[in-house]
Formats: sequence, structure tokens, C-alpha cells
Amino acid sequence: MNEPLSEVVRVRMTPSHAARLGEAAALSGLSLSNYIRRRLSADDTLQEELTLLRQIVASLGNLQDTRLVAIETAYLVRAMAKPEQIAIAQQHLQRSR
Repeated sequence: MNEPLSEVVRVRMTPSHAARLGEAAALSGLSLSNYIRRRLSADDTLQEELTLLRQIVASLGNLQDTRLVAIETAYLVRAMAKPEQIAIAQQHLQRSR
């Protein structure tokens, strides 16, 4: 069952960022609100996938060369990810440094 969309959240951003979001929404054929909701959901999904990937890599400790396995896994995940998902992951990595 879908919850009604009754809450409004105001967000401040630069005019150029708002324009980029508006253009991306238009190219996707979505309203700006729907586009942003989908992006937020994708970010949640990406976080869950990254957490799972980290758990898998951590459990590979008994392999001889875990680093190579982790790099191979990262390449495979990157090959499957959409460009916006890669950008989100890179932003999270920058924040964690």
C-alpha cells in the first residue's frame, strides 16, 4: 500500500543545481518531485548494496589475495552501475576521507 505524499520538504540549493535537476527530470520525462524522490530512493538502494558488498569483501579474509578480489568486485559493480550511481558512490567516498 502506498502512503499518500502529504509532506512537503523545502531544500535550498544554487540556481545552477536546481537547473541541472530540472533538466535531468525533463530528460527523464518525470516531474521534478518524482525525479528527486527516485534519486533519493536510488541512493538508499546504493547504500544497501555498498553495505552488502563491504560485508562480502570483509568475509573474504581467508583468501590469499583479498585485495585483488575486492578490486575485481569493484570493477564488476562499476560495470553494472548507472553513471549517477557511480557519482553518488564517489561523493560518499569523498565524504568518508
